[in-house]
Amino acid sequence: MRVDVIVPARLQSSRFPRKILQNLDGVPILRRVLERVTKLHGIDKIIALVDDEAVLQLVSQWGFCGILTSKNCTSGTERIASIIDQLEGDFIINVQGDEPFIALDPLHKMIALAENSSSDVLTAIYPITSSKMLFSPHCVKVVLDVYDRAIYFSRSPIPFLRDVSEREQWPIHHQFWGHMGVYGYHRKILKQYLSLKAGNLEWAERLEQLRLLENTIPVQCIRTREPSMGIDVQEDLVAAEVFLKAHPDF
Repeated sequence: MRVDVIVPARLQSSRFPRKILQNLDGVPILRRVLERVTKLHGIDKIIALVDDEAVLQLVSQWGFCGILTSKNCTSGTERIASIIDQLEGDFIINVQGDEPFIALDPLHKMIALAENSSSDVLTAIYPITSSKMLFSPHCVKVVLDVYDRAIYFSRSPIPFLRDVSEREQWPIHHQFWGHMGVYGYHRKILKQYLSLKAGNLEWAERLEQLRLLENTIPVQCIRTREPSMGIDVQEDLVAAEVFLKAHPDF
């Protein structure tokens, strides 16, 4: 089985424009992501999918493969699906271009499970331990069935704890799960993705993975211990600089 790691990266992010080129300790975020995934074992190729010619040239200068894709793609999954015929992988791992500290353990678990899992889509989740994270719309939450398949993803805290009035107490009374924005897809799902109907839930939450659930495609979740520090807004870049200073060998 051939495994490719694809890094979709949009230049004009709505919440933080040009963030993929913002320097993190002197190195652009996108380059850090690409260099991070080179540490994965069992992969065949790493490709960045970008929507700007200048970014494509930078990717090449950094020594990585890149493909220019449409500016009209609404999500990383859609960006990958739009050029799936140019990819050779049987199993595609989608790592977002704003995840310079992406955890490698769940990705290795995805690769190990890819040939034997009954699900065509795998993703990673982590325990939420603070009310700040739980109530942040930037932290995507997920609820699971008894087999760790996703029932629903939301920017809101789910489930709602009816009998706990103090929000700060919620993580004490229930194990909430956060979604790490990384996916593993079998090729056939990406071939189908553009033909799947984008429903009201995806539109309401602005979450690409809801298109899968709305079209009855199961998403198998892999538990990991720690969240990955993605960079969604300017404040996250400041936090990332602090993290990197504390972990210089990361």
